[in-house]
Amino acid sequence: MDPSRPLLGRGGFLPSSAHAVAAIALIAFLLLTLLRLPLSVSISIYTPPPPLADQHQDQEQDESSSCDLSSPLDCADPRLFHLMMRSAIDAFPAVHFARFGRPVPGDLPSTSCDMAWRARSNSSASTASPTATTKDYRRFAIARDPRTCTYSVVSIGDYHSGPNARKPRPGATNATTAAPPPPPLSRSQFAAAAYLSYHGGGDRCKPMPHYMRSLLCALAEARFLNRTLVLDLTLCLAASYTAAGMPEEGKRLAFYIDVDHLRSSVAGIVEERRFWEDWDRWGAQGQLGLRLIEDTRVAPTKFSKAKDTLVVRKFGDVEPGNYWYRVCEGEAERVLSPPRRAIRLAPSLTSIVDAIISSMQPEFDSIRADGNAEDLRRKIEESVDVGRQVYLAGEGMNMFLVEALKAKYSNLHYLDDFQGLWRKDSKWFVEMKRLNGGVPVEFDGYMRELVDREVFLKGKKMVEVHR
Repeated sequence: MDPSRPLLGRGGFLPSSAHAVAAIALIAFLLLTLLRLPLSVSISIYTPPPPLADQHQDQEQDESSSCDLSSPLDCADPRLFHLMMRSAIDAFPAVHFARFGRPVPGDLPSTSCDMAWRARSNSSASTASPTATTKDYRRFAIARDPRTCTYSVVSIGDYHSGPNARKPRPGATNATTAAPPPPPLSRSQFAAAAYLSYHGGGDRCKPMPHYMRSLLCALAEARFLNRTLVLDLTLCLAASYTAAGMPEEGKRLAFYIDVDHLRSSVAGIVEERRFWEDWDRWGAQGQLGLRLIEDTRVAPTKFSKAKDTLVVRKFGDVEPGNYWYRVCEGEAERVLSPPRRAIRLAPSLTSIVDAIISSMQPEFDSIRADGNAEDLRRKIEESVDVGRQVYLAGEGMNMFLVEALKAKYSNLHYLDDFQGLWRKDSKWFVEMKRLNGGVPVEFDGYMRELVDREVFLKGKKMVEVHR
């Protein structure tokens, strides 16, 4: 058999033409069969298993995808900063924010951040200074999702509720704790300074305007002589300011005025008891010079060049000639100018003033009553704008009339409306107790007078009712 011959041509059963027809039929059958079958192509790609380390990491994420809520809240987180800014903008649509300060931690426990900003309200845009801004600092209560640690703002506090974001004044100290005593002075340090001391006088337990007048006179002379003033930093509160109706000794001056600011306004102030302890050590034996002046009519120009370490003004027992402020009268009046700007409200009282004002934001009017009931009623009815908040200041007012007016004008307020700010459960009460060595401090009559006057002076429109 010839192997070169084609297979279909092999054998001797069919002629050559029959072979050709059979081949064509077979090809046609094969084509029809292939066209009727569905075409299916399957591609399989091999995917290797993930590395063992990746498997372990995924497993850890699945098993422990939770947030450690015991960790401190990071107020410096930029995501939280942006969230707080957006929350403030959404919460106060009528406020035009100028800039925000960086958040700082609030008080413990660590679930809050304090943030400050400068802004102006829609109402201020129509005033004479539409570009003027006011500063506020508020506390933001922050929550974290227990699984993802995503931040959310739960609430935003009231006006000035975030004191940790407040920029401290230069030289200011924390009002909640008493300043530590200065370190003991060496003899050379003590002798290098010059001192002025007022001894005796009839100013003790007098009404506070009298006390402040005498204090300012002493400050003025100390500044003129460039001497450190030896001063008792406690005072006797007059009977008219106490609940018992009796004078009360041992009241700290820092309860009422900013002593740090007072120190920075003169050549210096040294606490009286501390000074005399040092004097007994270094000066009592005649080692340091002392000049005694017993006549208030001796002007400071007479001894301004004295080299003595200590100048003592001794006041007699006969009133009114033994009042400290007598030093600033007569010839001395030409050179002694009382430093009134040295007197500033204590930070603890300023916080109460700020809280009262915040409840009447953004603006309010004020009325001070010093007249009879009919005058007060008439002035209020003439002055009160029903669309604005009004603060009524003054002591000794007819409370029946005040309550009747409050019933008529829902926007009328007076000091006792805010007594929650100094109750025993208030922040002020706790701070003052700490400042006073654990002894509770009464919100006395002079504190009321200072706060009442300061709020009145913050009113946009001030009206006074005189007798």
